[in-house]
Amino acid sequence: MTAEKLSTRYDRGLEHDRLYEKALAEFRFLILNPRTRAASLRAFLEHELPPGRPNYVKALFLETIARQLGKDWASDECDFIDVTIGTARLQEMATALSMELRGSSRNADTPSALILAPFGEQHTLMPHLIGLLFDSLGWSSQVLEPAASRTGALARALEGADVACIGWSNIRLAREFKTLVQDIRKLRKGSRIPLVVGGAAALDSIDFLVGLGIDCICDSVYSAVKICDSYYELERISQQASAAGKTAVVSPGGIDWLTP
Repeated sequence: MTAEKLSTRYDRGLEHDRLYEKALAEFRFLILNPRTRAASLRAFLEHELPPGRPNYVKALFLETIARQLGKDWASDECDFIDVTIGTARLQEMATALSMELRGSSRNADTPSALILAPFGEQHTLMPHLIGLLFDSLGWSSQVLEPAASRTGALARALEGADVACIGWSNIRLAREFKTLVQDIRKLRKGSRIPLVVGGAAALDSIDFLVGLGIDCICDSVYSAVKICDSYYELERISQQASAAGKTAVVSPGGIDWLTP
């Protein structure tokens, strides 16, 4: 499962890995320089990161840069222009890499994640980064922009999704968040789709989310993907067991197959 792929060293963040220290500093400088071209940023990710790493490391690298910018902003070590330029370019990179990965082979058995945010949410970088992380781990992802959550695009996006991840950063959008959850429940046809939620506002609204029946609240993109991948794997095993006339039971030692 993804929990095995995202080892402890990645779960802590790439800033704790000395192999990435130089690359993080150089990329941060490039991404804040208005004269840096997108092609140069793409080339850096292809040739300047430690070799032999899987695709998802690029997603973790961009996410680490985003968190570093957030910390610098909070400590007044960078200004609004820096953050605006940096986040826009990171989102551009995440979108481009996702499109490239989605162009690779996918089939009917590929799990699908829908990533969205409540209407009015302006912090959309993390939804795109989590979409890239899903794509780099073999999922098929779709990122729905906040404004599209009130259009027919929401119903169409829900049709093929196995899980839905909602990013919520602005606490003032609680009403819009509740409306989005209600719309998802109403529009989803067939089986109930599990809802995974993260973001600054989500972590400050645990009781509110539990009251809405949210399935899981995550504090990072890592934990969100781990939860979704584990859920999908367990669903797949359950379907296999049912087709074989058995019951799959999770135990400390693994999966037990029981015959009625």
